[in-house]
Amino acid sequence: MTDFFVDPHAALAEARAAGPVLDDGIGGVVLRYEDVRATLADPARFREAFIDALRLGGVTSGAFHDWMAISPLDRDGDEHKAWRSVMARTFTPRQVEAMRPAIAARCQELIDTFPMGEPFDVVAAFAQRLPLDALCALVGVPDGDRDDFRVWADTIGLGFDILGAGQRIDEIDAALEQLLAYTTELVARRTAEPADDLVSRIAEAAVSGAFTQQEAVSSVAGLVFAGHETTRNQLGTTWVLLATTAGAWDDVAAGVVEPAAAAEEILRLHGAASAVGRSATADTEVGGVAIASGGITRMSLWSANRDHAAFPAPDRYDPAANAATPHLAFGHGPHHCLGASLARVELTEAVRAWTARLATPTVFDSVEWRPPIGLTGPAVVPTVVSPR
Repeated sequence: MTDFFVDPHAALAEARAAGPVLDDGIGGVVLRYEDVRATLADPARFREAFIDALRLGGVTSGAFHDWMAISPLDRDGDEHKAWRSVMARTFTPRQVEAMRPAIAARCQELIDTFPMGEPFDVVAAFAQRLPLDALCALVGVPDGDRDDFRVWADTIGLGFDILGAGQRIDEIDAALEQLLAYTTELVARRTAEPADDLVSRIAEAAVSGAFTQQEAVSSVAGLVFAGHETTRNQLGTTWVLLATTAGAWDDVAAGVVEPAAAAEEILRLHGAASAVGRSATADTEVGGVAIASGGITRMSLWSANRDHAAFPAPDRYDPAANAATPHLAFGHGPHHCLGASLARVELTEAVRAWTARLATPTVFDSVEWRPPIGLTGPAVVPTVVSPR
C-alpha cells in the first residue's frame, strides 16, 4: 500500500477501494463520502473527540489541554447548540460580506509587497498575513496589537498537530495564556465601552446571560487562532495548486472560471483539514463495519472529497464537473465550520487579486508541507512572480 505520508491521496484511494472503513487500530478511518457526511451529521452516535485525540498524542494537562476540555468547540448536544445559536447572531454572513471590500483592498496591499522577479515565500508574504488581519478587524483588535496576535495564533495552531503538539506544548500553553489574558481584558473593555465589532456583540451576549464570561473569552480566542490557522494553510495550498495546475490560473484571469469556483474546487481537492475526529457514543457500525465505542474514529474529509461515487472527476481540478456535489472541506452537521463564510471571502478575493495582477507564478519543488494529519498545508512556498 502507498505510504500515506508520501502520497496521502493515493493511499486513501487504495483504502477507499478496499472498504468503507480503514482499520487503524484506534477507532477506524471512515473513507466514503456518504458515510462521512452521515456520521458528521449524527452527534448522538459520534461525539466531538478533539480532546481525546490530544490526550492520545500525549497532552494530558496544561493550559491548552484544559482550555480545549471546556471549549464550546469541543462540546455536543444542547450546550453546543446554545453556543452556536448565540454565535450565529453575532457572526453573520451579512457582517462578513460587509468586510469584502476591506479584504479585497488588503489583498492588493500585500501583492504590492511582492518582489517581482525575485524568489520569495508567499506563505510569509501573503497567507500568513491576510487571515489574521481580517480576524483582527472583525474582532476589533487595535493595529498595534496585531503582531502579538499573529505570534500567539501561530504558536497555538501547533496544538492542532496531534503528532507534534506534545513536543512543543510548553510554547503552546504560554501563547494560549497570553491570548486568554489579552482577550479577557478586551472583553471587559468592550463590556464597558461597546464598539461595532464582534467582541462587543459577544460581550453583550455575556451581559444578557446568553454566555458566561468564560464562554465569551473562549469564543473570541477560539475564533482568532482557529480562523487564522485554517485559512493560512488553505491560502498556501490554493496558491500552489492554482499555479501548478495547467491552465487553472489563466482560466480565472480570463473569466472562464470564477474566482469563487476555483477556490471551492481547491478546497475539495486539498482542504486544510484532512480529517476530523469523533468518538462513538456506543457500539455501532458504519458501512457495515463495526465501530466500538470510546475509540477515536477519524472522518477523512480528504478521502470523502475524492470519492468516485460522489464526484465525476474526483482526482482532477475541474470546477464545472465537480460543483454539483457539496464538498466537506468545512465539515458538515452541527460542527460545520463557523468561519466558513469568512474563509470563502478571503479565498475568493485572494484568487481574484492574484490572477488579475500576476502572470502564472513559478512554484519551486522545495515547497515544505506540514504532515498530512489534522490541519495541514504548506509551511513554505518558494515562488517567483511577474506582473500580468
